[in-house]
Amino acid sequence: MNKQEMLSVLSKKTEISKTKCEKVIDEFKKLILDVCGKGEELNLRNFGKFSLIEKKERRFLNPQTKRYYMSKPKKIIAFKGYKNFKYAVK
Repeated sequence: MNKQEMLSVLSKKTEISKTKCEKVIDEFKKLILDVCGKGEELNLRNFGKFSLIEKKERRFLNPQTKRYYMSKPKKIIAFKGYKNFKYAVK
C-alpha cells in the first residue's frame, strides 16, 4: 500500500477529505522527527514507541574490491511495536 492508497482508505473510513488526511499524516511525521530529534521518545499506547538510536561506526567489506571500510556513526529513528500491536498482526 502506498501513501495515496492509504489516504483513500482513511478518507473513506473517517469521512474526512483526502487533503485533510494528508495534512494529519504529514504533521504526524514532523512530530515524530521533532520529538526524536530532541532525544526524547514518542510512546503511543497499544501501538508502539518511536525513539532515536545512535549506531556506532562499524567495519564492513566491499565484496567487489575485497577491501574493508569503516562506516560513519549515525542516528536513526527506530520503531518498536507493543505486544498488542504485534499479536494483532499475526
